[in-house]
Amino acid sequence: MNELKKLLPFVWPYRGRLALLALVAIVSLVGMLLEPYFFGLAVDQGIAKQNMEAVILYCGLLIGSAIVFSAGNYIKSLLQGIVAADVVRDLRNALYRKLQYLPFSWYTSMPTGQIMSRMLSDMDAVEQFVAWGFTTMLTEGATFVLTFVILLTLDWQLTLAVLAPMPLMAIAIVRFRLKIDPAWAAVREQMGRLTTVLQENIAGVRVVKAFAREPYAMRRFDEQNALNRARNVDRTRLEAGAFPMMDFVSGLSFVVMLAVGAVRLIDGSLSLGVFFSFTWYIWSIIWPVRITGWLVSIMRQAVASIPRLWAILQAEETIRDAAPQAGASAEQRQSAAGPARVEFDNVTFAFPDDPATPVLNGLTFSIEPGQTVAILGGTGSGKSSVINLIPRFYDVTGGRVMIDGVDVRDIPLKQLRAQIGIVPQETFLFSASLRENIAFGKPDATEDEVIAAARVAQVDDFARAMPKGYDTRIGERGIGLSGGQRQRVALARAVLMNPRILILDEATSAVDTATEDAIQLALAEVMRGRTSIIVAQRLSTMKNADRIVVLKDGRVAEAGTHEELLALGGEYTRLYELQYREQEARRRDLLDEGGELPVAPEPAMAH
Repeated sequence: MNELKKLLPFVWPYRGRLALLALVAIVSLVGMLLEPYFFGLAVDQGIAKQNMEAVILYCGLLIGSAIVFSAGNYIKSLLQGIVAADVVRDLRNALYRKLQYLPFSWYTSMPTGQIMSRMLSDMDAVEQFVAWGFTTMLTEGATFVLTFVILLTLDWQLTLAVLAPMPLMAIAIVRFRLKIDPAWAAVREQMGRLTTVLQENIAGVRVVKAFAREPYAMRRFDEQNALNRARNVDRTRLEAGAFPMMDFVSGLSFVVMLAVGAVRLIDGSLSLGVFFSFTWYIWSIIWPVRITGWLVSIMRQAVASIPRLWAILQAEETIRDAAPQAGASAEQRQSAAGPARVEFDNVTFAFPDDPATPVLNGLTFSIEPGQTVAILGGTGSGKSSVINLIPRFYDVTGGRVMIDGVDVRDIPLKQLRAQIGIVPQETFLFSASLRENIAFGKPDATEDEVIAAARVAQVDDFARAMPKGYDTRIGERGIGLSGGQRQRVALARAVLMNPRILILDEATSAVDTATEDAIQLALAEVMRGRTSIIVAQRLSTMKNADRIVVLKDGRVAEAGTHEELLALGGEYTRLYELQYREQEARRRDLLDEGGELPVAPEPAMAH
């Protein structure tokens, strides 16, 4: 029950409707309980006494009771459905809002399939409980209590005899609940794993097909689907074993009522009308007990799902705005326009899931306003961490990252990220029009602004060739566009924001050399007047940078221009010779022999 209490904050705003629902439920219940009573009076006062007027009177009252019960039941069902829909909508909105503010580190430990399973399957379990389980539990409980009181009033001896088998049903229900809890928890967890496999396979369908691994993908899904079936079969077996016992006890109660009632009718201590009323009322006793098994199953589904949902709601938002400080605010200190100065001051960083393994170790360097700096380094050198710390996708574990002398942790997140345009290596586009994808960071952009940004990123030509131009809808994740086209759309999206700081993370890795040259010419104009940070693979991009920072083991190994670093003969020279010297030698040989230079893009620098 402690898990169910977590729903109260979402239910409480609708307490007025719940009060009305309770009132309607009571009226409906009264109508239902009056039906057997009027039926018994029609038998005893009308048929037994051959009084047709009494029969007509009680038949009319019985019809009126049935109308009250039916109308009340309709209104009750409608109200509980509306309240449940509102509660679930609010809960789902709260979960979705929470997901927007959770840090990147949280997503690294939570598979997308698990998130989808919780937002859909687990929410359905909660909705079913709120819509039907909770209100049914209350109304059926009230039905049992009131019916029991009425039966005691009619004939307490027959009542006790009829209820004698009920302890057997109570034992069956308790045993059922103890077993169904872990069964439903296992079902929910396995559904999350199955959804994860499904999501990964759909997202990685190109890779699966490229390596002809369809049999492996099917086998992997079959394994998880078989486990999902096994968990559901285990749960079904428990339900199948519990419900027949309840049915047997229900039938036993009728046998007892028939046997005891027959004896009482024969000896004249029980009227026929009361016996018929008992026959009707007994369902109002047996059904609430009988339905308890179903209600327990519904409730335990919700109880198994709520902790999975609250794992999202209660996840810590480690990246958040700092508390306001006295004096000049960070917002006031960040009001200047123009290029920004970026500084890493003795920065250390380790990922939250591996705090013992630092990625950056006392990293110190600065980028002057308007400067273009290329970040270079081998695998694990910390390049990605550098560009992730500036917009606070992660927070430093030591030292400071500053913009214009202000610690990024003291700048409101919305304002901080509005100053930064990012073009990631792995481009993501939404299932929307080309125009909406470009204007995602600035939805109020004018048509001229969108087109200007598109031209800078070399998007305009292929956009106008599409069936509906900029209004052409792009498929999921940009399906329908080439890798180069997707990266150019992402570049246009960043350019449109007119950021003070532009971060390019392998932004031209998926375009051919000719297109890259065109984009580089456009970027030269775009980067003028703003601070630019480039993580690049191709030497041509680094050569155009004002400064190159070479990272090794989370520190600055060396920094300078292309020529300065080659003259040092250090880490940059080693990487340069490793990736490029051999290719340039081949190109010179081709030129000496009168051949043509290859048109393939230059090899990638090591990460």
